[in-house]
Amino acid sequence: MFCIKLELKIRLFGIGSLKDKRSVVKTLINSLRKKYNVCALEGNYNDSKNYLGIFVSSLSQSRDYLLNLIEQIEDDIELNYGLEVEREDYTIF
Repeated sequence: MFCIKLELKIRLFGIGSLKDKRSVVKTLINSLRKKYNVCALEGNYNDSKNYLGIFVSSLSQSRDYLLNLIEQIEDDIELNYGLEVEREDYTIF
């Protein structure tokens, strides 16, 4: 059994207030949870209107599945939400 811990630094565009950011964050996290069956939560950059930090974790029998999951999540964030994933940091153990 393999476990992944993924940290994403996401750049936000057109956010005028932290209330607007909260709306984007809640929608994004709920979507990731439902679509990919992962644990997702907001992490760093809580006071920033320009950046968002999200932590994602998941379990699988296959290491390749988890690596593919990272790509799918990043593509989904960039294509469906118009956000930019600036940095990814992951650990598989």
